[in-house]
Amino acid sequence: MVSGCRERSFVARGKRSQEKMGVLRRVCGAIGLVLAMTLGVVAVLLLVAIIRAVTIEGEDYRDPGLEGLVREELPGSYLQTLPELMGRALAIPTVSTAPGDYDTDQLLRFHAFLRESFPHAFNASFIEVEVINNYSFLFTIKGSDPKHQPYLLAAHMDVVPVDTAKWTQDPWSGQVIPDPETGEDFVWGRGAIDDKLGVMGIMMALDYMVSSGFQPTRSFYVAFGHDEEVHGEDGAGHIGRLLEERGIALDFVLDEGMPVLDGVMAGMEIPVAAIGVTEKGWMRVRLDVDGEGGHSSIPPHDQAVTRLASALVNLHRHPQPSMFGKGTEADLLTLMAHKASWPHKLVFANTWLFEPLLKMIMSRSRETNAIIRTTTAATIVRAGVKENVVPASAWAIINHRVHPAQALDDVVQHDLAAINDPLVRVTVEETREAHPISPYGPHVPGWRLLAATVAQIFPEAVTVPTVLVANTDTRFYLNLTHCVYRFYPLLLAKEDLSRIHGPDERISVSNLNRAVRFFYELMLGADRVHGLSPSV
Repeated sequence: MVSGCRERSFVARGKRSQEKMGVLRRVCGAIGLVLAMTLGVVAVLLLVAIIRAVTIEGEDYRDPGLEGLVREELPGSYLQTLPELMGRALAIPTVSTAPGDYDTDQLLRFHAFLRESFPHAFNASFIEVEVINNYSFLFTIKGSDPKHQPYLLAAHMDVVPVDTAKWTQDPWSGQVIPDPETGEDFVWGRGAIDDKLGVMGIMMALDYMVSSGFQPTRSFYVAFGHDEEVHGEDGAGHIGRLLEERGIALDFVLDEGMPVLDGVMAGMEIPVAAIGVTEKGWMRVRLDVDGEGGHSSIPPHDQAVTRLASALVNLHRHPQPSMFGKGTEADLLTLMAHKASWPHKLVFANTWLFEPLLKMIMSRSRETNAIIRTTTAATIVRAGVKENVVPASAWAIINHRVHPAQALDDVVQHDLAAINDPLVRVTVEETREAHPISPYGPHVPGWRLLAATVAQIFPEAVTVPTVLVANTDTRFYLNLTHCVYRFYPLLLAKEDLSRIHGPDERISVSNLNRAVRFFYELMLGADRVHGLSPSV
């Protein structure tokens, strides 16, 4: 009896074991099938990505349709005179310190220098020169055929202050000094890049064009503001409003922006000419905290300073969200892909596949992180009046540079969520919307002309669109055209970028020549393609 029960129990256990093994085999089979399918999908995606990377082509702005747009070369005898002239411009300290606070005597001195140095441009019968709001310039170069839509070239005459103790050369000397390592000549001085290069490059090109007896068919404007470094309201602000009042509609605007970057972009062994098609907005946020004060020997548990510090740390630990794919970032990478080295070529050509990886990589670098998101920087922090007194209040200023794809209100809501402390008062003190994204590509005449000129002066570079993380005078010209571009026509390596607004600002003679040639070829090219420009 007992043995019979045992036999039945063994049989039942055997059946259950077989059933479990069957289930296990089916589960393993399903897992294997899923893995096989997953590997198959991954293999197909990688194959598609590799094929795309191998076959991707860039935009060629040197195609036959653009041949002949930019041919004339400035004579070497003229180019040799330019470094000394640039040095004299840099020796005039046209410093802006704060809104409404700029050196008017030096600005007028710079006016006199420009009139003396470029007599052809200032005295040509077809060029009207206006002084706007006492210190800015507006040149109207009148073309022989007024029916063609004009364009505008912009720059600014003012510069930021200097800390002379950090310079290795006199920032106001304008000296031409050979580099001790390369032997290349450089013109030293504040504003060598930002932005007397723009002013002098345009004027040198314009003056030579006039002296050679050339009058353009197509009209254009040249605008030089005098206070861009302190928001530009008195200079470009007045110029923009004046042009609006006159009913001027422009084909495109070109102002300062990114240089041609050499050795800066990962995976790119050739220079990258990044033209700004938009620029970030701006927001100033104030944080205020009140707490219990008293003597430092018996400090309170809840201190204003520590609560404010926690808020600042939270903002740092929780950055604004990535906007990758919602602006120009994907196009920037895709248009570089055909010239990129492996494995970057694979990634750049397939942003649709590698977007999560790109977000992570670009977030790690301060330069590329600023391209893909709204940045957050604590720029002013204040508390306390004496060493042994616990401050009863503390405050800080947060500076946001707002990505064009993010609404201002979303930035504030993210700050509130990141701080997560109702005792920290958050006040938005000032805002400025990001600029619209201007059209770009071979189908856009203004962009096409700029890219063709870049290809002429920087034949080894690839041209791509980007967001300018800084701010310019272009905000005052947004109502005059949909096509607003920002670009510095000079070649810079990564180690030179810190010279902009920093110590030892300088410009190589070769870069000075490139800038003058760029503006000269642009003026001639714009005149030849006037028929391509649509109405705004």
